[in-house]
Amino acid sequence: MTKHELHLVIPATHEDVLMARMAMSGLGMLCGLEVDLIGDLRTVANECCDCLLNRTSVPKSLQLEASLKDGRLAMTFTAVGTTEQTGQPVDRDIAYGVLSTLMPEVSLQDDEMGIAQITCSMPAGGDGDHE
Repeated sequence: MTKHELHLVIPATHEDVLMARMAMSGLGMLCGLEVDLIGDLRTVANECCDCLLNRTSVPKSLQLEASLKDGRLAMTFTAVGTTEQTGQPVDRDIAYGVLSTLMPEVSLQDDEMGIAQITCSMPAGGDGDHE
């Protein structure tokens, strides 16, 4: 099985979340996922980025790392740096509830400003050899 990896750093703005959504969509296609699962990946990217953008101090950038390895698609979204802006963090339980309806494995890591990192994974069907 081909190993696919994605490393992406985007500015921490709601407008730039589209890049994360599109990158996850492309990775899903390379992994041979069905169309409905690719849609779920886009939604996961959107929800994860939204959680990381809504912290008491907005990050400077968002980092996305994803890979297909041993039949699993694993993703990590991380808030990087801080700004002087202050905001209201999202409710951790609600964030977990929404994400766990889309992905079978979800883990949230917190710091003093809210959710700092989200890791999730799912089995990847298909042969993973799409180029």
